[in-house]
Amino acid sequence: MGLLTIGDLQRTGETELTRRYGAEGARLARLAHGIDDRSVSPERETKSISSATTFDHDIAEFRPLELRLWRLSENVSTRLKESELAGKTVTLKLKTADFRIRTRAHPLDHPTQLAARVFAAGRDLLARETDGTKFRLIGIGVSALGVADGADHGDLLDRRTAEAEEAMDRLREKSATMP
Repeated sequence: MGLLTIGDLQRTGETELTRRYGAEGARLARLAHGIDDRSVSPERETKSISSATTFDHDIAEFRPLELRLWRLSENVSTRLKESELAGKTVTLKLKTADFRIRTRAHPLDHPTQLAARVFAAGRDLLARETDGTKFRLIGIGVSALGVADGADHGDLLDRRTAEAEEAMDRLREKSATMP
């Protein structure tokens, strides 16, 4: 029938689509007009947690990108902690000035929810991508998620980093509740 777009389905109409394709044609006609009575369940398994920002002006230099990456890593860490999740893969997302998307991923040895570990992995990926290209967006995310119980306490260094970050989290919470 030469149907290529949703608009083609809309113009053809439910009667013609039903005549040609039966119940499936009727279903396509309804969907093409935004009619769908299936229930939507917003509850689903979280597969990744990420944070991104678009810049007012394109940025090519490492240091300004790095500073934004730190703030985004903190956002991701906060959300991981609130969700009681930890992840094993850190993904950096960059959008170039000409709207091309670069994604780079780094697997971790152990699950984390710490901003410092998310940032360190993201920073390494960023260092490889800053070659003079101008970027308009940067994002960082964590995937391969699981329960956070026991994350970031694999060795003494991780334990100290986790304890220091938890102390900073408590200070942020306390200052947020002060008048």
